[in-house]
Amino acid sequence: MSRLIVKNLPSYLTPDGLRKHFAQNGAPPGTITDIKISHKPDGTSRRFGFVGFKTDKEAAAARDWFDKTCVDSTRISVAVVEGVSCPPQPFPFLSLVYY
Repeated sequence: MSRLIVKNLPSYLTPDGLRKHFAQNGAPPGTITDIKISHKPDGTSRRFGFVGFKTDKEAAAARDWFDKTCVDSTRISVAVVEGVSCPPQPFPFLSLVYY
C-alpha cells in the first residue's frame, strides 16, 4: 500500500469531498484504501490529508494526475509519503560516574 500526502486543502473539505476529488471522471484508475484529513485539537482543519492506495503504481499515477490541480479554487500539492528508511536509533545512554 502507498500513501499520498495532499497539502493546501480548503479548510472546509471533508474526507468524502477529498474522496470525490480523487475518484472523479478521467482520473487514473486505482483502489483508494483510506482517506484522512488532519485536524487541530480545536477541530479546525490543518489543511492537509492523506490518501491511501492499494499499490505504489496506483499512488504514483494519482500523484502525477492530481498534483497542482484545484479543489474548488484552492491549488493542492500531492506527493508520495516516503517511508522511514531506517528506524530512529535509541538515544545513547550516558553513564555518569560519581566519586
